[in-house]
Amino acid sequence: MLRSERSAPPRLVVAGGGPAGWMAAASLKRALRRVGWTVTLVAPAPASGPSGAIETRPAFTRFLQGFGIDEAIFLRRCAATYRLAGRFEDWFASRQGHWHPFGACGPRIAGRDLFHYWLKLREGSVGIAAGDYADYAPQTLMAAAGRGPHPEAGTSSLVESGDYGYHLDRAGLVRFFREIAVSEGVRVVPGRVRAIERDLYGDVATLVLDGGETVEGDVFLDCTGAAAEIIGAGLGEAWVGEGGRGDRVAALSAAREAEPASFTLYRGLAEGWVASLPLADRTVHALVYDSRTTSAETAQALLQTASGNAGEVTRAGLHTGRRRAPWQRNVVALGASAGAVEPLGGFGLDLVIAALEAFVAYLPREKANDVLRRAYAARMNRRHDDASQAVAAHFVLGRRPEPFWAAARAVPLPDRLADRLDLYETAGHVETEAKAVFGEGDHYLLFTGADFLPRRPFAPVDIADGREIGRLLASIRARSAQVAETMAPHGRLLEALHGPAPATGAAVRVRAAAAKEGPAILRRTPAGGRLADLVAGLGQPFGYERSVKATSDGLQTERFLVSLHRSSLGLDPAQTLDRLAAALGLRPPERAEAAGLIGGADLLHLGYEDGPSGALYKLYVEWSAQADAAWRGRDAAGAEPILVHRAYKWRVGGTETPVVTLYHWPRVREPRQIEARLLSLAEGWEASDKTVLGVARSILRLAQERGHGAIHYLEAREEPGSRLSYDLNLYACGLTMGEAEMVIGQAFVDLGIPPPDAAEVLAQRREEALGHVAGGIGRDGKPFLTVYSGMADA
Repeated sequence: MLRSERSAPPRLVVAGGGPAGWMAAASLKRALRRVGWTVTLVAPAPASGPSGAIETRPAFTRFLQGFGIDEAIFLRRCAATYRLAGRFEDWFASRQGHWHPFGACGPRIAGRDLFHYWLKLREGSVGIAAGDYADYAPQTLMAAAGRGPHPEAGTSSLVESGDYGYHLDRAGLVRFFREIAVSEGVRVVPGRVRAIERDLYGDVATLVLDGGETVEGDVFLDCTGAAAEIIGAGLGEAWVGEGGRGDRVAALSAAREAEPASFTLYRGLAEGWVASLPLADRTVHALVYDSRTTSAETAQALLQTASGNAGEVTRAGLHTGRRRAPWQRNVVALGASAGAVEPLGGFGLDLVIAALEAFVAYLPREKANDVLRRAYAARMNRRHDDASQAVAAHFVLGRRPEPFWAAARAVPLPDRLADRLDLYETAGHVETEAKAVFGEGDHYLLFTGADFLPRRPFAPVDIADGREIGRLLASIRARSAQVAETMAPHGRLLEALHGPAPATGAAVRVRAAAAKEGPAILRRTPAGGRLADLVAGLGQPFGYERSVKATSDGLQTERFLVSLHRSSLGLDPAQTLDRLAAALGLRPPERAEAAGLIGGADLLHLGYEDGPSGALYKLYVEWSAQADAAWRGRDAAGAEPILVHRAYKWRVGGTETPVVTLYHWPRVREPRQIEARLLSLAEGWEASDKTVLGVARSILRLAQERGHGAIHYLEAREEPGSRLSYDLNLYACGLTMGEAEMVIGQAFVDLGIPPPDAAEVLAQRREEALGHVAGGIGRDGKPFLTVYSGMADA
């Protein structure tokens, strides 16, 4: 490994295609680029079937921030919701509950946790209520009130600190980091590790895959999960098992909650415990139980009853414990290959992140030696034990009498945890490492939730003057309540990210009410069918919307747009775009230009329309991440508009130069700013052209009165050309076409559309989501109004 006889850059091979593998590949490729390491990931094709859910903690939120990932895009891609706290019901005792928020419970006082002063006030005050310790954290109050971590507009100190987590779709998380890894230059080799080959020194030299292919490397990260194909099956590194409270987990997906909670709910049952993780498109419920006392059939019935859902139940075993040495020779284990704790609290990704940090901290420059390996093992074993003992403490402090809970309390405690409990009970404080995954404040939240209080407050606080403690803590509680009140309802934040919830609560991911006929309507013409076939051939998710355009020449209703994320274009998005555009007849110069742009963009839109001048194809390249980041930031003086779309439009079968349209966001956010911009845009229009201005202003007022999310405003100009128009993106507002029918119908009539025709086309779209309203002066010099509706994932 890294032997002096090799002059080529060091080769890092990551085995495993789960969250640990793709996070490792993406982050280490970026971290090690400057020192020349190459990164290869080996993984089988993603498994089909239902995806699970993951709960994360603040360490993961800060990991994303450090990676420079746009949170809004990440949340959309992972069907995510915010997680501010854990709520425990019937846990330590029946009919009792407590909160465990993220972040600190108030500021430290004289360098000490507020807990010590809270305890002194609670035990010694007269007429001053100390309240619950958890209530000093704004996250508790926000979660209890159904709020998210920031206001509807702008950011917050909570977002800046990253003291919150998420509920994520596991498959979405894998796809997201796979895309990043590939874009960073990670080489991907499909296959499953079947065997290893060693060199003369005993290090792993080659992975042998199930298809017979081989992958050579210098350092190997084993992210193959519980199978541990390299460090376990290959090198035989011992697994140190831990006495768990349960040995099986059953899970099912239920319909999306009407108002997804911003916390994870944990409920104790006589036979085990259930965690409920609300996602943007569904809620995942998981039951941990002991198969020695509860049958699979009973567990299924318990879970279906607890979740109120009779859906399909999946089952898996729990394999808790860790490797004795997670770094063996030139193989480092990450994720479940290295260790696993019971799925309570969401420690899994925290341990992956800790392992990545430790690997970089002990990165071998030449041949790794035992000093590095021992240091890494000691650090990671402490982190694993932090998480494992935090889970154990949730059971040892319980008082429930049922056999499951009694057996959980009977599991022998590690000496380190027993000493910590004894010290806390006697001296009133907890000592943890600064980097512990379950910190000092976490312990105090756990202990107070269990009504486990020390015999006396911490001595330095106990002997100090406490006359002002009551007033100080009251002001801190009041400040936490004020902070919580400024945050937006969680549901509003999710609507802005994911669109309105489906009215039926169906467990499907829909950004807005779906157009009834779907993309199949494209096949009504040969040219439309060609576009439908090309998109279907990708085998990837896509969005779909249709539009109607009104001018003095009449209505155009055969207008459609299909949307694809860049990751849906495969490992070489530029090549895929070029192939699609060539099949649709876009000229080579414009194809090359668009292909060169897609690598730095986020979305590709392909469109078709059939009107009086003939059928047209359209191709849009969109930079949504850049626009989203600028939207949330602060504009510098004189900041230029942000380019959001570059669009190409050409006649089907034609050879003329395509029309290029540029869509810019002029850095306006508030409705009054948008209206001022509209008035400025229309200054040169004739009086007869201002129908399209009036409808924009009316729609703007409608969105303010009835909508919920933000209105996004763009301006379109042709390059070159006379076209000047606006585009109001209203998907986040949660309006239907029916709510805007009167306003749009009158505008159509004012443009010369017969009233029966206007009424008929709008009635067909009444239940669809109101998407974009675009209007202005077309390339023919005439006013037009276009309305898009029905955006949905297909």
